[in-house]
Amino acid sequence: MSHEYHFSWQVDLKSSPAALWPFVADTNRFNHDTGLPPITQLPSPPDVPEGMRRLSFTYLGQHVEWDEAPFEWIFPYRFSVARYYRRGPLAQMRVLAEMTETPGGGTHLIYQVWARPANLFGHLAIRVQIGMLTGRRFEEIFRVYDALIQSGGTQYDLPGTANFAPGGRQRLDAARAAVAPDAPSQAVYDRLVSLLENADDLALQRVRPYQLADCWQIPRRTVLETFLRAARAGLLDLRWELLCPYCRGAGASHAELSEVHRSTHCNFCDVDFNVDFDRQVEVIFRPSPTVRVIPEQLLFCLSGPQSAPHAVVNENLEPGEAKSLPTVLDAGRYNLSLLGTAQNLAVDVVMDGAAEAVLDVGNWPTAPLRLAPRPTLHLSNQMEFTQHLVLERAAWRDDAATAADVTSLQVFRDLFARQVLRAGDEIEIKGVTLMFTDLRDSTRMYRQIGDAPAFGRVRQHFDLLEEAIAAEGGAVVKTMGDAVMAVFRQPVMALRAIQKAHAVIRDLEGTPQLAIKVGIHTGPCIVVTLNERLDYFGSTVNLAARLHSLAEGGEVILSETVSADPEVTAWLGQMAAKPETFEALVKGFEQPFTLFRWRL
Repeated sequence: MSHEYHFSWQVDLKSSPAALWPFVADTNRFNHDTGLPPITQLPSPPDVPEGMRRLSFTYLGQHVEWDEAPFEWIFPYRFSVARYYRRGPLAQMRVLAEMTETPGGGTHLIYQVWARPANLFGHLAIRVQIGMLTGRRFEEIFRVYDALIQSGGTQYDLPGTANFAPGGRQRLDAARAAVAPDAPSQAVYDRLVSLLENADDLALQRVRPYQLADCWQIPRRTVLETFLRAARAGLLDLRWELLCPYCRGAGASHAELSEVHRSTHCNFCDVDFNVDFDRQVEVIFRPSPTVRVIPEQLLFCLSGPQSAPHAVVNENLEPGEAKSLPTVLDAGRYNLSLLGTAQNLAVDVVMDGAAEAVLDVGNWPTAPLRLAPRPTLHLSNQMEFTQHLVLERAAWRDDAATAADVTSLQVFRDLFARQVLRAGDEIEIKGVTLMFTDLRDSTRMYRQIGDAPAFGRVRQHFDLLEEAIAAEGGAVVKTMGDAVMAVFRQPVMALRAIQKAHAVIRDLEGTPQLAIKVGIHTGPCIVVTLNERLDYFGSTVNLAARLHSLAEGGEVILSETVSADPEVTAWLGQMAAKPETFEALVKGFEQPFTLFRWRL
């Protein structure tokens, strides 16, 4: 067996392990920043061990090819990976990064590399490239990350060299009026211009608007709507990414909504899955090539810890092996599972949970495990084969701008009317709020004042409704006679919108006085394309469409699911008028419903 070289670099940093983790454990970013070339994933032949991926790159004129084992990690303390080379100067390499919290709240970071050469050139490459040049670069990059964190920066603030397209800067200036019509969006536009001018290519190949909004401390909807206008103006490209429910990475990416199908395939997991609008279709942006030119894909690592940020523990246990795993967990529900098996254990993280848990892998209790936010797991594997253990958050990340969010915005429907599903396709949405409105006694109004004046008043009330709906983050799906169907992501948005609209419509000049009847319901439905626009169908829609018929003018009928929503309960609690409970039969449904009547 050839000689194995070992290198260890240690550095003390001011930031905590949890703050450093998104940088240090983002191995795609770290490999890029340390100067390694982009990698290519090769088709995996039968001789690739299960779970491994065959990768390659060309470095210093050498074509290097290897099989990479799955990363192992414990958030936010350590991660490791092993590579087994098939071509190039190395035979094998292992990496281990460990972060320990210091008494002052900082971090002591140890980064270790073990490498075996495959030939004489490998000895030289390891000694010079890894031992001398790369080692210095490692410490330099860690300190850059630390300083950025201390200044409140993010990965988007790492400097890069912008390769602007001919006329790209001029297009940025020319588009300001269209992209930023008001003061809030002007602030976002200025941030966007700075991003396009200063961020590196890696940060810009997949820009997530909600993540940026949180970094910039600007309301998410303001950022998303500004980015949509920027995409319509040709400054950004909009992409629809289909997120795999297993690895939660992008299983596919499309430029048009019509390319999104109900079922798709994740090449990384090699599984088919059905998608829904609520969490598995995410909207991301990247610079338009007419503004700034960046490579189509920059891949420097395939599957580091930050490729699956929902997994806080990802570890192998060999037969007979025992490990103690300290970690940091947010409050909420987690799943502890054995990869490739149906065995899993629910974990609830609560303030009064246990600080430690002793578990024999595969021989788990039936009741959920209750853990404190900083627990230590003592795990042992008594089986005769290796077990791969994963502890992951049950909830999906809430910083994704999903298709459900985007398609319920009036800005999207106005600017991207042609972005619809392929005819005949349907996609599920698990939670959406639908509001139907109607004008009281509109037929009588047409008889009293004539068709033209009555239609003018109806159009005026449509405009006011659309303005109020859009202001609360909703969208008008369609109008039917003098009725409106609108969609919102949250039911409280619908209530706020209709309260504002009613106050203005009620005070319009002219006779007779206008009064609206409203029904609001929330629940699952399907999204389809009908009459060249996105529409909603299902039992939720059928019930919502019938509720306003139970209202008098100036009343809102709420379903029980809307009334029970915590935001709705809190908002109505501040109102002078309280909802009245009643039961009623609704046309098309056999059982009576418990409903709530609220006077505007």
